[in-house]
Amino acid sequence: MKKLLNLSVLLVLIFASCDSSQILCETGPYVRTFEFVDKDSGANLFDNGTFASQTPITVTDLNQNKIIQTIYMKSDSERSLLTLGFEAGTYKYAVNIGDKPIFELSVVNERVKGSDCSSIQNKSFEIKNVEYQEDKESGIFKILIDTKN
Repeated sequence: MKKLLNLSVLLVLIFASCDSSQILCETGPYVRTFEFVDKDSGANLFDNGTFASQTPITVTDLNQNKIIQTIYMKSDSERSLLTLGFEAGTYKYAVNIGDKPIFELSVVNERVKGSDCSSIQNKSFEIKNVEYQEDKESGIFKILIDTKN
C-alpha cells in the first residue's frame, strides 16, 4: 500500500510540474521545392542525363551578390529536386545550373506571433525569367527549361 501511495505522489509531482506553456510550437522555415524539367516532355533534366549530377546548382543572394548555396543532385535519389527554406525576411535569389542562369526568386516572409506560438508567414513569392507550373497536389514548382536552344 505504501508503494502505491509513493507511486501516486511521484506521478502527481511529475504531471503537476509539466507546464503546457513551455511546449515548443514554432514553425520552421517557409519551404519551396523546385524540379527542373524539359519544357516539351516534362522529363526531369537531371534524371534523364541532360544535366549531369556533377553539374552544380548555385543559389546566389542578389542583395549581397554572394553565392549562398551550391548543390549537386544525387544520381541515386528517387527524383532530383531543389528545396530552399526561408526564415522571416526579404530574399532575392538567382538560381543557376552550371553557368546557365535559370531563374530569379523573390520571397518576403514575416514572423507572426500568436498568444503561445510564432510562425513564418509568406507575404509574397515570385519566380522570374522562366516559365513554370506549380503542382497543386505536391506543391512542387516545375521549372520549364527549353533544351532545344
